Amino acid sequence: MPLQALKEIIRCPQCGGREVIYSCEPKCCYNHVCADCRSTFELNTQKTGRFDHETAISVEEPQSGEPTTGCASCESLRVAILSSSENEILLLCARCRAVSKMVVEEFVPGFSS
Repeated sequence: MPLQALKEIIRCPQCGGREVIYSCEPKCCYNHVCADCRSTFELNTQKTGRFDHETAISVEEPQSGEPTTGCASCESLRVAILSSSENEILLLCARCRAVSKMVVEEFVPGFSS
């Protein structure tokens, strides 16, 4: 089973909306905006110290505007979801094979519908 792209699971932390748009550029930050409630938040990564050379991964850089973040080890945007639970999302980098933990930071709630 292929690994999922971030756009398949990222939801707004405020309203759970699926229309999440990446509004910046990797050289700056990973700021995202919810189209439903206008909340803003950053998707960032933390190193886990783990590498996975076994899992098959074939992922391209996301299209402009799609949810994205960079690998905590090499900053590549070619990351995919290795595992996802209510408490933790782990990403696998297609370039360096590092496993990173995704974190939501800089959350600013928007308006509620």
